[in-house]
Amino acid sequence: MAKRTTAEKRVKLLVCIIKKGDELALTEACNEQCVALSFSGIGYGTAKSHYLSYLGLDEIEKRIVYSLIPNYCEARVLRAINKKLKLYLMGNGIAFTIPLSGISNLISNAVLSTPYREDAEAQKNTKERGKRKMHELIVAVVNQKFTDAVLDASRAAGATGATILHTRSVNNKQVEQVLGTTFKQETDTIAFLTSSEYKQKIMEAIRECAGLKTDGGAILFSLSVDSIVGIGRFEEDENE
Repeated sequence: MAKRTTAEKRVKLLVCIIKKGDELALTEACNEQCVALSFSGIGYGTAKSHYLSYLGLDEIEKRIVYSLIPNYCEARVLRAINKKLKLYLMGNGIAFTIPLSGISNLISNAVLSTPYREDAEAQKNTKERGKRKMHELIVAVVNQKFTDAVLDASRAAGATGATILHTRSVNNKQVEQVLGTTFKQETDTIAFLTSSEYKQKIMEAIRECAGLKTDGGAILFSLSVDSIVGIGRFEEDENE
């Protein structure tokens, strides 16, 4: 049974895109700060030109780790990850948080069993978040044959890199009948992390080259991102 958690104490999703051998150090950093539930998967990074080495999103295998953490531990968890994995260095990865609208009671109670502790930086971030430029995670599920075209179009629209998961369309006949289209079985799920000013441009560029009613069959959605460590471009935007 899902429930909506309160604004004061709630669970957040922490997403980390890191080097292959760093997932144990990452989860240790989380567990030292709070009760966390973590899962790891394999993805592939892609970036070109001078961003390739800077972002650490070149075409090599990456670990994508997503963790459920308490919102009141967010600032210190990110600090611990940043320090332990040296995300402030070029190519070591990125970590960011996404708000959740609901979660099961059992998981929520377990994660929120972490003792509450005042964190001045967390309070400051909450107060200033509305003043700062927000970030977005754009997700596109596309026919694998159109992945390169989507990457090229998104770069032209301002994206600096992406992470790719190889996925499959599974048992979607019912929604295909409603939409009047058929999804290719072999798909790629491409995630772009960007500042909000580029979100609309990137999504429109993807629609133009691989829209839902084309052979690309792109399914697009975006998620708001709260806090980020480990990437230069977005932090520079805030400092400006």
